[in-house]
Amino acid sequence: MHELSIAEVLVIQLQRLADREGARRVTRVVLRIGALSGVEPEALRFAFPVAAEGSCAEGADLILEEAPLKVRCDDCGAETPAEPLAIRCAACGGDRVRITDGSEMILQSAELAFSGGER
Repeated sequence: MHELSIAEVLVIQLQRLADREGARRVTRVVLRIGALSGVEPEALRFAFPVAAEGSCAEGADLILEEAPLKVRCDDCGAETPAEPLAIRCAACGGDRVRITDGSEMILQSAELAFSGGER
């Protein structure tokens, strides 16, 4: 399960962010995960609390926003949604497409708790 390794790296990033900002802890994390990212959302939901145990992110809410797959067609120029198992242009059916969205994993936001409150 490589999601545990991903969760461990995420916790390291969150610790660096909390340290840089002078925060006591992380209370909420929002990740954007693309359909082609290679990350299994349910496995990451399971792995995150394990990786966060004893860290500034222990007990933080993990929110996963799934990014749908989108492509731009080299034939007709349309940008359309696509299915991961059938990457084609939804407008013309062409297969000469470039992925424009849906392969990423991005830390969208993190809510931090400070001695005087949260931000």
